[in-house]
Amino acid sequence: MNRKWIALSAVMTITAAMSLGCSGKNEPAPPAEASGKPEASTSPKTAPVSLKFWGGVPPESGPQQVVDKWNKEHPDIQVEYIRYVNDDTGNLKLETALLSKTETPDLFMTYADERITKRVQAGMTEPLDDLIAKSGFDLNGVIGADRIFKYDNKIHYIPASRSIGAIMINKTALEEAGEKLPVSWTWDEFAALAKKLTKGDRKGLVLEPAQGTLGEYVATTSKPSDWLITADGTSNFNSPALKKGLELQKSLEESGALIKYPDAVAGKITLQNEFLTGKAAMAPAASYLIRYIKDTKNFPHDFPVVFAPYPQYEKDGKVNPGGGLGDYLSINKNSPHKEAAMKFMNWYLTDGVMEMVAGGRIPSNQKIDFNKISTLLIGDAEKLIDKASLQALLSDKLTYPSSNRVPAPAELRAVYKEEMEKYLFGVQPIDKTLEIMKTRGDAIIKNAKK
Repeated sequence: MNRKWIALSAVMTITAAMSLGCSGKNEPAPPAEASGKPEASTSPKTAPVSLKFWGGVPPESGPQQVVDKWNKEHPDIQVEYIRYVNDDTGNLKLETALLSKTETPDLFMTYADERITKRVQAGMTEPLDDLIAKSGFDLNGVIGADRIFKYDNKIHYIPASRSIGAIMINKTALEEAGEKLPVSWTWDEFAALAKKLTKGDRKGLVLEPAQGTLGEYVATTSKPSDWLITADGTSNFNSPALKKGLELQKSLEESGALIKYPDAVAGKITLQNEFLTGKAAMAPAASYLIRYIKDTKNFPHDFPVVFAPYPQYEKDGKVNPGGGLGDYLSINKNSPHKEAAMKFMNWYLTDGVMEMVAGGRIPSNQKIDFNKISTLLIGDAEKLIDKASLQALLSDKLTYPSSNRVPAPAELRAVYKEEMEKYLFGVQPIDKTLEIMKTRGDAIIKNAKK
């Protein structure tokens, strides 16, 4: 017997012995499924993708319900909502995080044209065109591609909501004054109604300084597209409409129908507190205020609220200064999870955004049912919210303002605020105010174009 055959026989003998020893019997081992124990997986379990979503709306007003619903339905992509306050300090916090490499938001909301323009120009936003195409999102059907402003022919945000501006009126006060709900009116008629609704300690009107002045509102109804600039690209601060609005505000303050601007600033007044506690009978607001109307715990009241359209610079206009497409949803340029973020964005814009309606957010989705939206907005507050006037406003065809083409918008608004306050504080006459505004505005625009 040669050596190769002796070695092979030895290996076969050892192998047979090991097989018998392992089984304990001269029979094959049972298959894994027969033992009642599943076979161990050879591939490691994949951890879910974690996305950070920053927005300015309080979590309890819809965003938390949105992410809770998503996280339940999508275990592979988990979203955390982080709220920032939508003021100068809060927006600086967001922008610092967008440029950070450690606390990077994956998705974020922007709430003003000038802020999204700044963020696009600073390279904080990811162009979405390729992500939209790859994900199969029906942009034109859901939103309408022509409703989105492009930067260098690229999409950097998708609007998630459509805000509706309205003059909200205390229905009880309106009926006591013997007045009917306006359905088409001018700013002069608006001022006249504010005076009629003034009674005792109750003002006819409240304006929140942080939200805007009558100067801006009237100017916007005169020129809804880029009201800060003229057709030739210079500043529009010598606009007759702007002058009219500021003079109207001053006259209402002097008549006692409106709290004076310096007192409003010092008192840090808000529309919801003044209007819903009965201190004022009218408030130029937007649909977001509906969530406060329903909050009778913090704003106890029993009068119903009716909704009138915004007054117009010219009779029969349809400009809605307090409304428009908003809640600009973007993906951070620095996000490591852009495709996952796009999946969440698609779902949010078509499904998830419905969780925001009860908090006063109206979806930008063109296919929504207005009757369903008004029902969700009102909830169980039928006695406090007039459904007929709300639904009429929701279904009306309105022109919304935009300011995407304004150069240096933040600087121009700062000039407006500084000079407007000198007028409303009583230290500078109106003509001098507009003259200085115009000069400063033109210089800013000229410098921005260099």
